[in-house]
Amino acid sequence: MVKYVAFMFKIHQPVRLKPFTAFNLSNYVKYGLEDMYDHSLNREVFIRASKKCYIPATKIILEEAKTSGFKATFSVSGVWIESALHYCRDVIELLRETVNLGFGFAAQTYYHSISPILQHLDEMAEQIAMNRSLIEEVFNIRPNVTDTTEFIYNNDIGLKLWSMNFNAAVTEGAERILAWRSSNHIYNAYGSGLKLLVRNYRLSDDIAFRFSNRLWDQYPLTADKYAYWIAESPGDLVFIAIDYETFGEHQWPETGIMEFLKYLPRKLREREVETLTLSEAINLLKPVDVIDVPPQYTLSWANAEKDLTAWIGNSLQIKALQLYEYLEPYVKALGNPYLKHWRYMGISDNLYYISSKYGSSGDVHMYFSPFKKDIDAYTSFTSWLILFYREVFRKYSEKISEYAWKIYLPEHLSYRFSNTSARSLNELYQILKSCRETQHILKGYIQKWIREVFLWNDLASSIDDEVKQNPNKPVEAALKVLEKFKA
Repeated sequence: MVKYVAFMFKIHQPVRLKPFTAFNLSNYVKYGLEDMYDHSLNREVFIRASKKCYIPATKIILEEAKTSGFKATFSVSGVWIESALHYCRDVIELLRETVNLGFGFAAQTYYHSISPILQHLDEMAEQIAMNRSLIEEVFNIRPNVTDTTEFIYNNDIGLKLWSMNFNAAVTEGAERILAWRSSNHIYNAYGSGLKLLVRNYRLSDDIAFRFSNRLWDQYPLTADKYAYWIAESPGDLVFIAIDYETFGEHQWPETGIMEFLKYLPRKLREREVETLTLSEAINLLKPVDVIDVPPQYTLSWANAEKDLTAWIGNSLQIKALQLYEYLEPYVKALGNPYLKHWRYMGISDNLYYISSKYGSSGDVHMYFSPFKKDIDAYTSFTSWLILFYREVFRKYSEKISEYAWKIYLPEHLSYRFSNTSARSLNELYQILKSCRETQHILKGYIQKWIREVFLWNDLASSIDDEVKQNPNKPVEAALKVLEKFKA
């Protein structure tokens, strides 16, 4: 039977977009991009959650940490920290106290974003690094464990996290990956030295979803009963991960959830089950096997399917993702504030609202969504996104000769030669200096790439003109034009 349990509390509040209406559009025209966000609703929700959950739950946890040695790990999005510093700094101060009592912090994507499901993982890595730095700055603790967004994980993500010097990641204990194995162990990631903690989703969901369900055959769930279930579980470690908002916000105080939180540490101690942070768990316990999660079997903790269908499960979500992802190289060339707005729009909640699922999974989506229908969520999100497109390309076209040189493309948009590829104009220039594949220029392929991807017709036309004058030396002609435009 297990001797240890590790709790992880995930904390996030999205920066919500306003519904796309004629009135909100008129204000956008007057005030610009910042008026896309529903700051009034964001403040209202955050203050309510602070009063019902963040403050009372953290006070309970602090008291139990002092009396029973309770510990846990917090996973906090960067946008949540931004909101807390703006709306309720008391919550930040309380969380700082937990660090002094031995609690841990895990990194996640700064914007709790869809970056782990983009066609490349560079943006995910950037956001996790941002989140890690912010946690270190605000809470004076450097995370060595990460959970990406909503426990999204596959082998490629594991390799990326290992390259970022994380010791461990967390993911879902889905049977389709674990097969005969138990979630109550530490595992090694496939292809790297990364360790994996897999969530015991049944015991986690007993708190998160079933706690107040009077039709559940185990209702009511008491602290003593739950501690017994954990203590009698086979394995090394039970890993429980839930939204922190479960305590008081998702499960209201009237359900008894706060009393449950108060007495659970004591009942665990009575049964000689020790609470560990995730960092302590991976240092104390040895991996028992390797978990192999190919990209086509990517995991998440969302819904009954525990895959990516919470965000890309229908055609509307996929279209919205494609529209969103296309902007990445341009906003990164422009920098802030455009990059920051793009990242706010990439908060995973925006695609989550567009889900068209039914049943229990659909009920969860509807609970969190401010929209009554998936089509309303899609129309609102993509309408704001199209307006954002206009602003991005207007700014880009103003100084295209400057911004085009800053663009660094994802691999799928690169220009491919026989044994190499160019992801930027700078890379194109360097490759052409040693490349003699003249057909790329003579047939206009490179010029077409410059027109369609960099939107720089003047550069492409100038290469065409120079090649016409020097048809026997097309590479030299292209290099001459690139040097001229770069200067």
